[in-house]
Amino acid sequence: FEEAVGGGSKAAAVNKEAFRAALNAILQRRAFVLPAFAIYGGVAGLYDYGPPGCAVKSNIQNYWKRHFVLEEKMLEIEGSAVTPEPVLKASGHVERFTDLMVK
Repeated sequence: FEEAVGGGSKAAAVNKEAFRAALNAILQRRAFVLPAFAIYGGVAGLYDYGPPGCAVKSNIQNYWKRHFVLEEKMLEIEGSAVTPEPVLKASGHVERFTDLMVK
């Protein structure tokens, strides 16, 4: 990707952002992803899957399960989607974790 947009230059950063904006627009236009709660003004960073997005997600999950659960004999669990703050504090995420996507 870096070569396609011109390496690490300032122009490359602009091209990356333009690419990201164009990709985001087409994914929303074709209903792969939609801003969550859009009819209520939306919430930054939260998205819902539209019909084609659901199909892609399902295919990825099925492939993952086939590989890890069936072929590698791993066990599947489904955890909570929300992590309480005491767990994040105990794990060190509150004090030491930096998510580069947030910056």
